[in-house]
Amino acid sequence: MRSWILAFVLSLFLGGCLVGPNYRPPEIPVCDHWSGAETAAHLCLSCAAPPTAWWQLFGDPLLDKYIVMAALHNKDILAAEANICQAKAMRQVAGAPLYPHVNADLIALRTYFSKNGPFLSSMPAAAAATGVSPQRPRHAETIYNPLFDAYWEIDLFGKTRRSIEAANANVGSAIEQRNDLLITILSEVAMNYMQLRSSQTRGKLIEENIGLLERDVAIVAKQFAAGYRNQLDLQRIEAELAQAEAALPDVLAQIYQNIYALSALVGCLPEALLDELLPIRPLPQLPQIVTLGLRSDLLRRRPDVRQAERQLAAATANIGVAVASFFPSFILFGDIGLQSLRLSNLFQARSLSWALLGDLHIPLFEGGKLIGNLRANEAQAAAAAFTFQKAVLIALEEAESGLVAYTEEVRAMQELKDAVTRYEKLVGLTQERFTKGLVSVTDLLDVEREWNATEQDLLTSETAALLDLIRLYKALGGGWEPVCY
Repeated sequence: MRSWILAFVLSLFLGGCLVGPNYRPPEIPVCDHWSGAETAAHLCLSCAAPPTAWWQLFGDPLLDKYIVMAALHNKDILAAEANICQAKAMRQVAGAPLYPHVNADLIALRTYFSKNGPFLSSMPAAAAATGVSPQRPRHAETIYNPLFDAYWEIDLFGKTRRSIEAANANVGSAIEQRNDLLITILSEVAMNYMQLRSSQTRGKLIEENIGLLERDVAIVAKQFAAGYRNQLDLQRIEAELAQAEAALPDVLAQIYQNIYALSALVGCLPEALLDELLPIRPLPQLPQIVTLGLRSDLLRRRPDVRQAERQLAAATANIGVAVASFFPSFILFGDIGLQSLRLSNLFQARSLSWALLGDLHIPLFEGGKLIGNLRANEAQAAAAAFTFQKAVLIALEEAESGLVAYTEEVRAMQELKDAVTRYEKLVGLTQERFTKGLVSVTDLLDVEREWNATEQDLLTSETAALLDLIRLYKALGGGWEPVCY
């Protein structure tokens, strides 16, 4: 018994040994300066930490409401939450070998012995040799055997602890996958909302243009009837009117498509938001200041980079599991219970039975299985390292590209605003000249139509700038923090 106790104590002492590589998070040197900021002298950029609830910068309570609904009820996000629960459960499974496994068995065995078997067939020979007449044996016996059995694999070289380390990393990976999906869903909600408001405003502008064209057609038709215009002018203006009217159904369809998409993103039926979203509201304005944070902090915020890092940690831990498979494993087995041929005396002290076993398993030759498993895990870790490096490059590329796209679109938007202002003044001057009889009504309508077309171009640019800003904040990695909801 003392030898078993000594072996047990020695096993616990050796349990602190861990084989395989110890994981260290990779260090990626990244400068603090945004290269895309060099072309953004016309913008007010800040190196302060970017807001987590970036959608609140647009000042639209309805958008804020849908963001919260999507975070709580989007089906993809809920599925990702379930994957986190699954990863946590698998972590519990991975840690189970650290503890003894205890089971209870209630056994009642009825055995019929063959007359020609080794037990009954040897009875006459034994009686002849000893001269003692034995009792008549029975052909069937019943054995009652309730017992508890236990086994415990001592984690000598850290195989189980490395498995737990990998499972912990997998939990972190599942969490970051949820966070990355959350940012994507919230960005889609904001982009669909912006496109909806843009389509509603575009519909108003198209209706205004149709009204101008209808007035133009009426005037040209009268002039044609009077002989001042030819049929070519009338056909041209009527074709422009038909083209403008054809654009209106597409805009209306886009409005409904955006509403249906928003409904699905927030976890509702397609028609659930129609009453709330069909009333026309203006397009939200761009914020005055855009906060970017430091470029070096980008990798800390981006969930996809954090997920790739956790996957690398899990792959590194799996190398330790593979290395530990080369070393001996020690398992303690034991059982204690009662055993009797009669149920009446089963619970007597004489019915006690127990067994204790120690198994030291030493792998000697397994046909290259262990080496192949180690090499496979090393290759998986190398692939995870390259995946992490790619995630870093993609994060930097998306953030820099998003910044450049936004700054240049804002520049174009400012130019179009200037053009709209100039057309507004031109329309005013033309109206004065028309009042004095210096220009015709068709000249006035032409200027007003050009003003309307420039306003549509400005709307397109404003919408593109809003979408670029949403993509920029998505690339900066904000919005997944739970405190936002």
